[in-house]
Amino acid sequence: MTQRRLHVIRHFPATPAGRPPLVFLHGGYVDARCWEAHFLPCFASHGYECHAPDLAGHGRSDGVEPLDALSLDDYLADSIGVVERLDRKPVVIGHSMGACIAERLLELSLVEAGVLLSPVPPHGTLESALTLFLRYPGFLSEVARMTRGVFDERSLRLLRDVYFTPATQPETLLDLARLVQPESLRAICDMSLLAWRCLPAVPELPVLVVGGELDAVFPPHMASRVAKRWQAELEIVPAAGHAMILDRHWQTCADHILDWLDRLEQARPKRPSASIVPAGSA
Repeated sequence: MTQRRLHVIRHFPATPAGRPPLVFLHGGYVDARCWEAHFLPCFASHGYECHAPDLAGHGRSDGVEPLDALSLDDYLADSIGVVERLDRKPVVIGHSMGACIAERLLELSLVEAGVLLSPVPPHGTLESALTLFLRYPGFLSEVARMTRGVFDERSLRLLRDVYFTPATQPETLLDLARLVQPESLRAICDMSLLAWRCLPAVPELPVLVVGGELDAVFPPHMASRVAKRWQAELEIVPAAGHAMILDRHWQTCADHILDWLDRLEQARPKRPSASIVPAGSA
């Protein structure tokens, strides 16, 4: 595959705690800055080394010109490159499309655990897309306008209704609006056709699935399908929408993940301490 220069946002803890690094994979139509508002500083403050790449064609990474030719496999290759440069296997945390890539990393056993936030369901996005188009007939045209940087009251209302919740404040909507960018048509098609993919057997790795109670894109019943596939722990954040990593529910979401990571650390086999044999006792 073509080698591309990837831009990676990194946050390091003030005091290393010996915990696994975290790799954060963003969703479609945004870049890694979606993690920078809350998640990267939060997890770094808890002792985790954090890495959030702009996938190809997003943010400051290469690949903008041939964006529509990029596939999920290209995004997977980007993510593998980030993971393989780390000193140890990380825990991968993916949101929406990023959760789809995170699942591929889990399938390949390239990470030691995974957190799937508002994940794409195993059968793909067709059901979700049809529901959204019926409920919001102007959805496609408004998304196209937003990717060109055109925002007005109508588009911000669509952002709120689809990605957030009625209680979301205007400044939060504007925060997401600043991140919106075009997405690869091929990657969108790949996600819509996941039902045709032969799903491999999943390795026995720890997985946490987190969904939003009011997620209009991938509602809780879809998140539960992902959790069932991985025999994963499932958390549904009350009153949260699809973009819960950016709205006022982010802390609840992060707390669930931090608690789960703490329990993973506690369950990790402890290395036996080296016994010291006094001189002359042999």
